[in-house]
Amino acid sequence: MTLLSKRLQAVYQMVDNNSRVADIGSDHAYLPVELIEQKVALYAIAGEVAKGPMSRSKEDVEKFGLSNKIDVRLGDGLAVIEANDQIDTVVIAGMGGILIQSILTRATVEQLSNVKTLILQPNIGEPLVRHWLVENNFQIVDEDIIAEDHHVYEIIKANKVTEPISLTEPEFLMGPVLMQKKTPTFVAKWQHKLDGYHKATANMLHAKKVDQLKIDAMNQSIKYIEETLL
Repeated sequence: MTLLSKRLQAVYQMVDNNSRVADIGSDHAYLPVELIEQKVALYAIAGEVAKGPMSRSKEDVEKFGLSNKIDVRLGDGLAVIEANDQIDTVVIAGMGGILIQSILTRATVEQLSNVKTLILQPNIGEPLVRHWLVENNFQIVDEDIIAEDHHVYEIIKANKVTEPISLTEPEFLMGPVLMQKKTPTFVAKWQHKLDGYHKATANMLHAKKVDQLKIDAMNQSIKYIEETLL
């Protein structure tokens, strides 16, 4: 019996064995509990920014008798991590891309010192997350896309590297690994976006004041998507 939604199961699948995980914005500590129960992770922190969610997470951890392996902590973003925790994997799931980018940008060198792997699941704004990864020498090694409850979620796994990384504009937009896998969910998402972009550009051309820059940007996205879906 798993506590995890389809979305969190996809996140769970990306966690490496024997890792030490910090789950930021943990939501009942479901993911840490599953990771420890299944012996995937050795130790986990469930980080919460508010007291209500923190006490719910604490209750769940205690209910499963895992207080010795999971620490529930109150704090903003990666501030819940201390150097001696030796956290090597950080999960940030179920937030917007802007917030994920902000949490990572605010993290100190010390908080990120042992972190080798980031597993990020933005609800929207995926390109922002990919830009942060590239700018901070994290290479995207895996991606997944799943549909659940009328929403499509992308999960991005990235590892710290020493060499600079680069992505093309279509890869920032659609995901380098997802473009290779080209699953039915991926195709459906971008076909839907493509239809929306076509309608939007047609509408913008008929506007009283034509915003050519916006139309050009959208046409560029249309070109990327069409080339990828071919």
